[in-house]
Amino acid sequence: MLDSGVKRFLLLGLVFVGLIITGAIVLEVLEGYQITTTEFYGIRNIGFVTYSLSLLFAYGHHLAAIYVIIVIPISWLLRKRVHSTMIRILIYICSWGVGGIWVFDQLYSEYFVVGYGLNRMTSIWIFAVIGLLYAIAEHRILKSRSA
Repeated sequence: MLDSGVKRFLLLGLVFVGLIITGAIVLEVLEGYQITTTEFYGIRNIGFVTYSLSLLFAYGHHLAAIYVIIVIPISWLLRKRVHSTMIRILIYICSWGVGGIWVFDQLYSEYFVVGYGLNRMTSIWIFAVIGLLYAIAEHRILKSRSA
């Protein structure tokens, strides 16, 4: 299906951005719905489509840069140095979970975290699961080269 490495990494880049945006939306539904003030613009205030597009336009270019500068080299190093698929998956799960902290801090200021009792662990778990999904997608897409 995919005949060149560039196409594979472009597809993985789209998967990467799509998973992070999806994770941010799930986080907003689970944690952001607790915020009931008009000071915060989440799905409850501005709607699903507007919120999703605002995430994409506000963070899409950052995510593309993170993918090209950080994720591709780390992915390449993991494939070259870590031969066990399960260990690579575990590394992705842990690193995406830590990345969930960054996403949480981007979406919610300390004012909302303290005032509405938001939980960072929700973000860590969401993004750990998304790390698993990304690892599976990467394995399948890059393995298609050998088929």
